[in-house]
Amino acid sequence: MKINPEQYYKLLAPRPTVAITTFNSLDAINACVISFISPVSSKPPILMISLASVRHSYENITRTKEFVVNILGKEHADQLLMCARRYQEGVNKVQQAGLKWYSSKLVKPPRIKEAKAWIECKVVEEKKVGDHVVIFGEVMAVEVKDDVMAKDEIDLTKINPIMHIGGDEFAVDFKIIKHKRYD
Repeated sequence: MKINPEQYYKLLAPRPTVAITTFNSLDAINACVISFISPVSSKPPILMISLASVRHSYENITRTKEFVVNILGKEHADQLLMCARRYQEGVNKVQQAGLKWYSSKLVKPPRIKEAKAWIECKVVEEKKVGDHVVIFGEVMAVEVKDDVMAKDEIDLTKINPIMHIGGDEFAVDFKIIKHKRYD
């Protein structure tokens, strides 16, 4: 069966749904929700986010060159997705969603307190691609809550991140398997 090419991303699902925090021009906290995110390099550590250039977060990132990736668990799915609402410039979207924040370690945008993991980034490059802008961020600091660790490894089942499939479809409570790699 043929599929509309614009729906290809559903075949690359599920993807983590994260909140990107930034500061706007009025020094209010902004948060946008994205699932177009991917690691692209380990040395140096660089990740890629992709968002529409009409979003306030894009303007904020372009101006400040910094952002934080906040990874929340399924228990905060509603609050996370409330951050996707459109508000006028200057509204603290984190507060509107009923979430709290605190200072990051190495960048100015704050971390969302209820998140289970944070990735602080500084922009190294951006490129317009189709109807989005791809932003490459060098990872400056990474931290997870202590209870997410199991035997010195990150246990993603303890994060239980909200995974986006497409539209209003999300996945949670996934099962992790281990399999020998052939590299």
